[in-house]
Amino acid sequence: MTDITSPSPRLAQQPAAPPAPGIGALLAQAGYRLGGRLAPKLAGRIAADAFGRSRSKGGRTEFRMPLGARTFDIAGNDDVRRGYLWPNDGPTVLLVHGWGSDSSSMIGFVKPLLALGFQVAAFDAPAHGESAGNKTTMTRFVAATGAAIKALGNVQVIVGHSLGSIAAVAAVAKASPEHAQAVQRMVLIAAPVSLSTVLERWANSHQQQLPRAVTDRIYDRLLVQNGVPVSHWDISVLGAALEIPMLVVHDELDPVVPLSEAQRLLRSLKNVRLEQTSGLGHSRILSAAPVKELITRFVGDARLTSTELESGND
Repeated sequence: MTDITSPSPRLAQQPAAPPAPGIGALLAQAGYRLGGRLAPKLAGRIAADAFGRSRSKGGRTEFRMPLGARTFDIAGNDDVRRGYLWPNDGPTVLLVHGWGSDSSSMIGFVKPLLALGFQVAAFDAPAHGESAGNKTTMTRFVAATGAAIKALGNVQVIVGHSLGSIAAVAAVAKASPEHAQAVQRMVLIAAPVSLSTVLERWANSHQQQLPRAVTDRIYDRLLVQNGVPVSHWDISVLGAALEIPMLVVHDELDPVVPLSEAQRLLRSLKNVRLEQTSGLGHSRILSAAPVKELITRFVGDARLTSTELESGND
């Protein structure tokens, strides 16, 4: 079922045109065009590194403990060794942020979830927030998400944003039966269907305009970096067998991930509901009160229990 919410005035029927590429982007486009003819493998490697960049500069964010949280250890993952936990008596909700962001983007969900009795956890993905580096891969993102689920031991709800939604679904699909079966609800906000659709939009964007020969080499390079093809990271495939009730929340004019991707998820997943917003875009959707209400109502209806799992062990 699809419900339409209008938490702010409706936007124009078409999103604003993207800004004209700056001189740096124009020079990069010229370089990729030349590289596509003379050295497509090298150009593809450079472009793949640009695609995997999570921030413009390599330094990690200065560590600041979020208000009311304490840290929890994440074992077995060299990229992410700790996360943040807001303790409570109930089962755990894990918040998974999007690419180029960090755990602070999801903080707005903490208070309403605590009010429902859940404890809430979050972490900074590899090469995001306080985690070291400035480039990462979806494989590493998924591995860190899975390690957080294992470390917490009682994750019954997961809320993902953007590419964090792919990481969340993939992590649950790859989790041990014990930890996968513990998950009772998932929320996917502004989620792309797959990493392939993200890559194709990026490569063909107004800023990039990569030649096809270069884009094809990106796929080759990412296969080496990830250990699986780019097409592997696909919610419609990884989530197809999951019986978990899922709530998909998406804005009608999201300029980053089009609404058509949410509609594809509605068709491809077993137990899914789509809630469409208007006027919130790709990031502001995280802070909108009606969205928080939708999510807390969806999660609260689950009547989850505080079943204990043994954290850190399969």
